[in-house]
Amino acid sequence: MANETLNVMPNSNETNVHHRRNKRKKSNTDEISSEKSPIRQSIIPWLASYFNYKPTDKTDHESEHDIKKPKKDKSSWICNHFCCKLLFVFGLFYLIMFLRPDYSILIRNSLEDMLRKFNLTSEEFILRPGQHLAKYRQPSMPVIIIPGIVSTGLELWQGTECTAGKFRHRFWTSMQMVDSISRDHQCWLKHISLNLTNWRDPDSIRLRPVLGWAAADYVFPGYWLWSKVIQNLADIGYDPTNLVTLGYDWRLQPQYLEERDGYFTQLKFYTEFLRIKHGEKVALLTHSMGATYVLYFLRWVTEQAGDQWIDDNVATFLDVGGPLLGTPKAFSAVLSGEMKDTAVLGDLGRSILGKLVGKLVVFPKFFRALGSVASMFPRGGSNVWKECFGTEKNSFEHMLTFPIDRYKHFADKLREIQEKCEEEIDYNHGFDSILEEFYAKPELIQEIMTHNHTVEQFFDVLKIMAPRYMNLVNKYYVFDSSMYQSKVDDKTKKWKSDSRYWADPLSTPLPNVTNLKIYCMYGYVKEPMTECGYSYGFYPGTDYCSSALLLFNTSHTNSSACIKSGVYLGPGDATVPLVSLGHMCAGPWKKPGAYHNPGHVKAITREYVHKTTTFDILTTRLEDALRGGEYAVTHVEILGNRDFLTDLLTIVSKPIAGTNQSHLTVNDDNVNEDQIYSNIRQMSKRIMARQENN
Repeated sequence: MANETLNVMPNSNETNVHHRRNKRKKSNTDEISSEKSPIRQSIIPWLASYFNYKPTDKTDHESEHDIKKPKKDKSSWICNHFCCKLLFVFGLFYLIMFLRPDYSILIRNSLEDMLRKFNLTSEEFILRPGQHLAKYRQPSMPVIIIPGIVSTGLELWQGTECTAGKFRHRFWTSMQMVDSISRDHQCWLKHISLNLTNWRDPDSIRLRPVLGWAAADYVFPGYWLWSKVIQNLADIGYDPTNLVTLGYDWRLQPQYLEERDGYFTQLKFYTEFLRIKHGEKVALLTHSMGATYVLYFLRWVTEQAGDQWIDDNVATFLDVGGPLLGTPKAFSAVLSGEMKDTAVLGDLGRSILGKLVGKLVVFPKFFRALGSVASMFPRGGSNVWKECFGTEKNSFEHMLTFPIDRYKHFADKLREIQEKCEEEIDYNHGFDSILEEFYAKPELIQEIMTHNHTVEQFFDVLKIMAPRYMNLVNKYYVFDSSMYQSKVDDKTKKWKSDSRYWADPLSTPLPNVTNLKIYCMYGYVKEPMTECGYSYGFYPGTDYCSSALLLFNTSHTNSSACIKSGVYLGPGDATVPLVSLGHMCAGPWKKPGAYHNPGHVKAITREYVHKTTTFDILTTRLEDALRGGEYAVTHVEILGNRDFLTDLLTIVSKPIAGTNQSHLTVNDDNVNEDQIYSNIRQMSKRIMARQENN
C-alpha cells in the first residue's frame, strides 16, 4: 500500500516545473528536498497510506499560496500558541508579585492613576461603609436580625429512605440543596414541603432551621443575603455578643411557629437578655416577610407582657423591604405556581420546566404546602390596591383578568377534554389526589374566565379553584375588607380576641408606646417592574386532568396598559409594590393618637433609588456587578446598598467621643427624617381619603 501511495504522490520534478512556470522560485528540486527533515519525509507517506489518501494533481494555474512551505524542524515540547505565551506572561507576572510585594503596590497605584484619568475607578468603593464609619461610630443598640421568607437555611433532622446518609444536610440554601435537587428532585420536594392538609411536618420528615449567622448570610456561594450587613456591622465593632441572627422555619404560619418552635418566646428572651447585658434597648432588623412576623410579635408580646415591655426593651423596628400590605405574587404562586420570573420564559420555559419536574402542577402544590405564603396575600382591598400603578389618572382596577370573549363556551369544551382523563372526574365529589383538592365544576370555571376580578374577588376565585386550601387559610388568617370600615370598638374586639388579625397592620394597631421608632426602608424602582396583577388563560399544554387549570397568558403584552407577558407591572422594588412597602409609614402610622398609632410611635420612611456609578475595575466584586452594583435597590439587593448600609449603621450606633460628626453625609439628625423620592405621600392621602368617605 505504501508503494502504491508513493506512486501517486507528486514528485519533486513536477513541483519544480510548477515553480519555474510561475517564475517565483529559483531553487531546484534537490534544494527543496534537502530542506525537508527526515521525520517529515517518513511520516507523510505513512499518513497517506494509513488514511488511503490520494491527493489531487496540481494544475498549472495554481498559485504559490496553494503550496505549503516546508516547516523548519522545531522541538516538539515548545508551545507557540498565543494562549501559551499569555499564560507564561501571567505566570511570570504573579511570580514577580510573590517575590517582590513592593512591586505589587507600585503597579496597583500606577493602574489606579491611569484608570482615574479615564474615570474608570471611584474612591468611594475602596472602603466599605462600615470601614469608613469605624473612625466615627461605635455600637450602641444590640441588633437582632429576623430574616425573610426563604432566607433561612433548613437542614434535615429526619427523612425517608431517599435521604439516607444525609442527616443535617441543608435542604434549603447551600450547594447541598442543588445536589439534592439534581439527584432526586421528587425526594427533595417531598421533604421541603409541609403537609398540604394542615401545614405541619409530614410523617417521618423533619426539617429545622439552621442556627447562627450561617443560617442567612449566603444562599449559595457568591449569592449573598445578610453577609454584607453582618460584615459592615462588624466593621464598627459588633460581634456575637451584641449581634444575633434569629433564623426560623419560614414555611410555617406564625401561630404554629410559636406552637412548634417557641420562636416568639425565643425572640422575647433574646431581646431581654441583650438589653440587660448591654444596658441598651434592642433594634429588631427585619427583611421581607420578617417584617410581617415582627408585627405579629409586637402584638403577641403586648398581649403576653403589656405595652410597657416594648418601651422597656425595644428601641427601633427596622422594616427593610417588608410587604406590610402583602404582594400579588403570593396570589399567583398558589393559583398556578407562576410569577413574573417564570412568565418571561414563555411557553418554551413552561415546557422545559414541565419536563424537569414531571408536571407543572408541582409548583402550585409546593406553594400551597407553605403556611407562610398566605401571610403575604394582598390586604386592604381595592381601596389600597387601586394605587398599585402609582398614578391618580391610571388607577389599577383588576388584579386578575382574562381574554373574556375567548371562553364563552369553555364549560362544554372542558367537559369534553376531561373525558380523556384516565380516571373519570366527578364534579360533585371528585378529588385531585396531587393537589388534594376538590374539582371545580366547569360552569363555575367558565364564570371565572368570562369576567375580570378585583383583589377582593381574587379570594373568591381561590375559593372556587382551591376550596380545601382556602379553608386552611381562613383558619390562620383573615382577609375581610369590611373590617376596615368597622367602628373602632368593633375592630378592637376582633383583634383582641383573634390572633389571625395580628399580622394585618390595617386591622391591628401598633402598641400604645411612646419611645419606639419604626423605619420603613426600601428600594424604589420607578419603572414598572413590580407585579400588580395577572392575565390568565387556558392552554392546550395545561394538565387538564388537574384542578389547577389556569396559567399566565404570556402572549398578552401592552406597554400602554403596563402589562408584559401576562403580568401587570407598577412601581416598587421589583418584588413588592410601592403601596405595600410605604403606605403604613407614610400614612396611617404618621398620625399619633389615631387608631393605627394610639401611642406616639415615630414612623420614618427611607427610600433608596438606584445610582448609576462608574464600574470600578479594581474594587467592584463580580458578585456585586452581576446584581446591579453596590447601589442596587431591588428587593434582596437592597441589603448590600451602600446608602442603606450607611443609614443602618448610623441608626444602631453612637458617636465615638471626641470625633467630629458634622462632615458625615448621614448623621443622627437627618437619618431620623423622611427620605422620599416617590409619590407615596400622595398615594397614602388618596387611600385615607377614600377610607374616610366610606
